[in-house]
Amino acid sequence: MPSTGEHAPSEQAIAWSFVAVQALLLLAIIILPRNTGWIPSDPARTVANVLFFTGVALIVWAFLYLGRGLTPSPLPNSAGKLVVKGPYAIARHPIYTGVILLSIGITIRSGSFLVIAATFALIVLFAVKARWEEKHLASTFPGYADYMTGTGRFVPYVGLAG
Repeated sequence: MPSTGEHAPSEQAIAWSFVAVQALLLLAIIILPRNTGWIPSDPARTVANVLFFTGVALIVWAFLYLGRGLTPSPLPNSAGKLVVKGPYAIARHPIYTGVILLSIGITIRSGSFLVIAATFALIVLFAVKARWEEKHLASTFPGYADYMTGTGRFVPYVGLAG
């Protein structure tokens, strides 16, 4: 298993570019002006809160299962192992799913079409980043290709490979 430092410099540059764009989009979702398109209703705010806290819980749960394999880079590290239990039995990228859920929650509460655009861009970024990451995971972990055929990318049964 390669460590992050053993990946080609071009691969590391791509990986950290994904991380940088992701951080910028999350920052935009958080700081863009609010209530410029609509004022969220009380039921909408309730749904937004449920999505936000469900996303946070999913992220924490997934962090706990990754252990020493957790890295901000989408490249696998030498301490990692293939995890297929807990949240990873439900989705191949539960951390991305959690970030998407919390971002949608923020978006609903925002009342901003700009925040919708940033959230949409983040979801597209995760779709591209996940596919790129999966190529590296499949070459690092022999069982990853089989895992992809039975576990959805972000939600159960959606985005199965095979």
